[in-house]
Formats: sequence, C-alpha cells, structure tokens
Amino acid sequence: MKKITFLATLLAMLVSSVQSAFADDAKWTGKGIKSVDAAVTSLSDLTDGYYLVRNVGHSTFLQEQGNGNLYLWNANNYSSDLASINNAFSGDATNMNSVVYLAKDSEDGTYTMQFKSGKYMPAFGDGSTTSNATATKLTIAIYNEGEPYFKFQDGNNKYADGKGGNRNGQGNGDGNFVGWKDPSGKNGNGSYQFYKVTLDNLLTVNYKYTVDGHVVLAVNASRLKGLAPSADAYPCLTINGYDKQTITESGDVVVNCTMALPVEASTVAAPKWYAVRMHTGKRMMVADAAKSEVACNDVELSLPELPDANQWAFVGNDLLTSFKLYNKGTQKYLKTSAKNAISTLVDEADATEFHVMATQVKDMENSFCISNGSWYLNFQNPNTGTDKAPKYDKPGVYGWDSNDNGSTCTIYTPESFPLNYAASLANVPEGAIGGPQYLENAENLKAYKAAYNKANGDASEANINALVDINKQIANSPVGTTLTEGYYRLVNCKDKNYLHINGTILNDQAGKEKAIGSVVYFKSTETKGQYSVLVEGKYLGAVTKSNPVNLGEEANKGTYTVTSNNFISLVHEVSTDNDTNYRYLHVNGGNAVGWEAPTPASQWYIIPATDVEIGMTAQGDKKYASAYLPFSVSAVDGATAYVGALNADKNAIDMKGVSGVPANTGFVLVGNGSKATLTIGDAAAIEGKNALTGTNTGIQLTSGENDNHASYLVFGVNNGTVGFYKPASTLTSIAANKAYINASEISNQAIALNFGNTVTGINAATLINGENNAPIYDLSGRRVWAPVKGGLYIQNGKKFVK
Repeated sequence: MKKITFLATLLAMLVSSVQSAFADDAKWTGKGIKSVDAAVTSLSDLTDGYYLVRNVGHSTFLQEQGNGNLYLWNANNYSSDLASINNAFSGDATNMNSVVYLAKDSEDGTYTMQFKSGKYMPAFGDGSTTSNATATKLTIAIYNEGEPYFKFQDGNNKYADGKGGNRNGQGNGDGNFVGWKDPSGKNGNGSYQFYKVTLDNLLTVNYKYTVDGHVVLAVNASRLKGLAPSADAYPCLTINGYDKQTITESGDVVVNCTMALPVEASTVAAPKWYAVRMHTGKRMMVADAAKSEVACNDVELSLPELPDANQWAFVGNDLLTSFKLYNKGTQKYLKTSAKNAISTLVDEADATEFHVMATQVKDMENSFCISNGSWYLNFQNPNTGTDKAPKYDKPGVYGWDSNDNGSTCTIYTPESFPLNYAASLANVPEGAIGGPQYLENAENLKAYKAAYNKANGDASEANINALVDINKQIANSPVGTTLTEGYYRLVNCKDKNYLHINGTILNDQAGKEKAIGSVVYFKSTETKGQYSVLVEGKYLGAVTKSNPVNLGEEANKGTYTVTSNNFISLVHEVSTDNDTNYRYLHVNGGNAVGWEAPTPASQWYIIPATDVEIGMTAQGDKKYASAYLPFSVSAVDGATAYVGALNADKNAIDMKGVSGVPANTGFVLVGNGSKATLTIGDAAAIEGKNALTGTNTGIQLTSGENDNHASYLVFGVNNGTVGFYKPASTLTSIAANKAYINASEISNQAIALNFGNTVTGINAATLINGENNAPIYDLSGRRVWAPVKGGLYIQNGKKFVK
C-alpha cells in the first residue's frame, strides 16, 4: 500500500508539473499586444503582469531570440516616444518575444521574469545570456520615485547591463543582454524602463485580396479584436479598402484591390509576346520542341535577339478569368496535367485554361502567378533530387500547390534583350580594345550607336530588327585587339572618367583623354599574361582591399592580369593570394583602390594611348612650353621640339630642332597654336649633349636652411623674354612633365635660348634679387602670362608698369 501511495503521490506531482507548464503556456498562447502604457514610475506599481523592458542607455528593448539568447534590439528606431512604441508593438503577435511576465515574491520582494517560451531570466552572463528553465530571483530598485528609471540585479549580485556597439559605450545600439557592475547613472546602459503591457486574445483573419470579384490571393494573419484590418502589400496589387472597418471575430476580410499586371492579353492573330521568368535568377520558360515539353532554362537578359522558343503570348480576353499560353517558336500551347508533372506542348484544343493570381512573395516587384485553379505553374529542377527524381534532363515548368518563389513570374519584353545587349556596347568609347573586331571600325561603331539610340527611343519592329541585324554581326565577329605590352588609357565604366596620376596615388578624372598623366604603360613580366603597370615612370603597387593604390619604385610594384569581355576589362592584381577577390582595380570616392570585380566601378575600357596634348603659352609672336615625358615622342604637330647644349660661357643654349624625342629627355616646344599634339612612338637618340632634363612626378622646392631653389633653372618669361631662370623664392614646386636645367655647375641665374644665332636676349635682362621669374598678376589677382605694354601689374607683392 505504501508503494502504491508513493506512486500515486509521484503521479500527482507529475500531473501538477504538467498543469503548471500548461498554466504558464496559457499566459501566452493566442495572445497579442493590445496596448503599451507609459513607463512605470514607482516601485510599488511594478506589480505582477506583462511588461516591455527597455534599456535606456542604448534605447533598445529586451527580446528572447529563437535560440534563447537574450538580446537588446532596435524596435522603433531608438525612440522613447510612447506613440512610437505602441506603433511598433501594439496589435501584433510577432513581437511577443519582447514581452516578459514579471512576478513579485510577496515575502522577500524579489521578482522573476518569464518569457513567451516559458523559460526565465537566469543569472546574467558576461558576454551573453540565455533564458533558462530555472528562474533567478531579481532584485529591482528605482533610482528616484516618480521617474521611470530602474536597475536590477541577479542572485549573484551582478547588475543588468546593455551591450551596444561596445560594451560600455553610451549611445544607441543593439547587442546581447549581459551583466556588469553596479550602474552609476539613471540614463546609462544599466538603467531600464518597464512599460506595462495589456494583452488580448488574437483572432484569425483570412485576408482575401479581391480584384473585380476574383480572389487573387488569400493570406492568414492574427489580429486583435477591435482593431482595424491591416493587410500587407503584395506585387501588382493596390489596396483600395476593406469590407470591414474593425475586426470583431475570426473569419474572412475582403481586401478590395486593383491589379496592375505587366502583361496584356492578346490573340493569336495579333499576339503580344513576352519572355516569362520563373523564380529568381535567369530561369525562363522555353519551349522544347524535341520533347514537346516546357523547359525552364537559364537565359541571359542580354541577347542579340530573343529566340522564338522563349516567347509566349497570353491568349484570351481577361487574364483574371481565362487565357492560354501560346509559344511563338512551336506555335503550340502549354498544358499542365498534374502536380509535380512537367508541362507539355499541345494543340489549342488540349491546352490548359489559366488565370492570374498574386504572389505571396513581397519583394518580387511586378510579379504574379499563373494558376489553373488547382495548382500553380512552378519552376522545379528535378536533377537536384535523389535517384527517385523524374527522368527529365533539364529543369522544367511543373505543377505546384503554392504561390511561392518558384511559382512567381516576372515578365520581359522581347525587345529588351537586344536593347540590353547593345546598351553596354553602344556606350563603348571609340578605340577601346578587348571586344568584337566588328566594332573596332569607327564607322561601324558610329552606325551601331545610332541604331541603338533609335531603337531605344522608339522600339518599333523596324527599329528593333535593324538593331538585331547589327547585334548578330557583332555576335559572329571574332575578338579584336587584345592587350599587349604598350601604352594605354583606362576609362572607368561607371563614371567614364580616366585613371590619372595625382601625386603618389591614382584617381579618376574627367577630361583627361589627351593628358600625360593618364598614359598607363603595361610592361610584360617573365610570366605570360602578367604585367607591371607604370604611370609617369612610377610603378603601381600591390592592390589591397579598400586602400588607395600607391605609385612607387620597382621594388614595391604589383603584378597585374587583364581580362576583357565585350570591351569591358578587369585589371586584377595577383602578386599574392590574400583577399584575391578584392584585388581588382576599382574606383571609390574618385580614388583607385582594391575591390570586387562584378561592379561597374571595377570595370574599365582600355584604349591605346597614341598621343598627348601640351598647352602652349603665348610670348610675343610665338607660343612656348617645356616638356619632359616618360615615353618617346615620334612626331610633333602644332609646334617644333627643340633640345640643345650649353654654350661655352654657359649663358645660353644652342637650340636644335628635332622630329622626335626619347623618353625622359627635356625639350622646349615652340609654335603658333594654343596646344601641341605629340605622338607616342619610337624616337632616335639625341645627337650630342642636351642640357635640358626634367621631372615626371614634380619636384618640391624648399626654403630656409635647406633652400634648393638655386639648384634649378626653370622655363619661364622675364620682362617679355623666354628663357630658363632661377625659380622665384615663392615658387614651391616644379610641376610634373616640365623641363629644367640642372644649375649645380652654372653660376648664371638665367640662360638664354639661341635659335639659329638669334638669341632671346636674356643677357640684357635685369635680374631683380634673382626673382625675375616670379609669377605676375593683374590688379584683380589673376595670373598673367603675357603682360601688355603699359599695363599695371603686381610681382613679388610690388606694383609695376610694363
């Protein structure tokens, strides 16, 4: 008997335990948040009941995540406004995991905190806290009566804390709920607010989205009694109103909608053709004439022409009631026979009658579903299954019972495919390499741009057909010029600016199509297909993720490969395997950095660099410039290039005209135009001595103890006379690509130019404190290169009359 009594007692305890668990569960099941009251301001008001718990320092709410982790989350954009809190939580069952049930022990004044899962707040962790089946006793204290700020601690005397961006940092931020030391301030991370919550029973609402009397979507949701209906938005549907103003009981709510479909019904005699994508990615409905089936293959959105087998017409009068899917290539119709069976191609009499339905997938814009009333057309890939999968050798259009991703259709017009194909090619700058040979012909490219612009503005059948004809020629064209060692310019595909030197780094700039600093030299290495890359004689360094690409010496050079497809090239630095996917030459904020490949900012047009232009400055009846280039010049147009040796007295240079100039050689240009065009190409070595040298990257001029102005004579004008002069003390640098004379062994502060026994007359010029080459300005502060006789100017801070 004792044994039986013991077993009975044990059974009673088990039943009591189960009942207790169910009693706890009853506090939460089928409940939603009806309203949230203002934060409690008195410890005596912190009674048994439901609460939201808000961390003050981080402006976040306590939440039990699915794995039991306790988290402080941003529920309402960090707002403490009660209306905002109610808007985030009220009328909702999804945020019940932020509701806690606070129970007070009347004997010792401690509390327990239970979550919707039935588990409790345990002792606080250091890095994270996970809800537990066993509750810890919490001691809660208010900072000041009448204010809504509390602190609480667990049984181990550890205080509740917040964890935002960093553990102790102030300011908004979500993160794990943890314990910490005794908080010091009522507005800090260890300060909490308790908002009393009123719960109510949830009703089940079946929202029926209805268009012209046709239910196109049914969605079940939970809603509190007395609240207004609140149906979510779905693609193609515009909600106009509900048949009920408030929810009074579980049941149907008709959501009156209009449906803006991206497809029109048509007839076989006058069809409107479409490509139909199913699911996401590139999966398109394609008629497989050989098998009389409807495949679902990956089809690029950019094609010279969309094949007829990919084109479908929705044949009928009303897409909401009845239509058939007609294929252009096979002139057959689609038939679906059973769930999980692949669709087939049949004659009209055997075709399936369809109607459109809405998709349940909210983020697939302009999308819808196709239903026969029993199931939906759906993309399936049987080959991803087991050996029991269907025998078909390609993905296909099957029957399915859900309007999910696989049943969601997106529409494309046939003309969009050739237009997409032409869009990038028609924007290619003239002369780019790495694409079809057909478009390397300037006239062909010009005609293609015109055909694209015409079809893009008016997608008539004639205009699209004309574009398709050229697309096909391009598609059948062999690959044209590819990159080899030599000089090029790089144009970024995103902003169409040129890669250009800027001090010791690279950025992209507009208007540099003839600039010296945009000439890039690809130098072959011992490994085929790999290059060193130079600009202004400096090597591009290794590319690292997000960091600017530096220019430096050969010891720090990077190693690059170039791949091109339809003129779009990727420049990839391959010196190491570290972060290899982020070592593509990329433009961010104007600077060249390392980043991923599949973005226009990492894509380049590469154009052979054939020439550069140098601006000329007027002086007298001629125009002048000095130059020093990192590449050879084979010809000069618009000026004559001169080099020369110092005379015996080292007060003049005997200038000699040359047809070409080797790399890294100083020279002077003399002409009549505003600019000179210099062709990049081979040049013979200069015969005899040349006193002119120069710089490709610029030279800093210093003052004071380390003054180096006397080391150089720079090209300029003094008192109307062209020559080489000691730099003015106010001049801080010699610009890149300018010639100068090394003055270390020359005592003269000016060097004349002797053109065929005609000397520029510098020897008669009066030097003023060695600053005769200082910049000249007019009275408005604008720099003047050719002062006019009788004019009033400023030089070295002093006024003078020319």
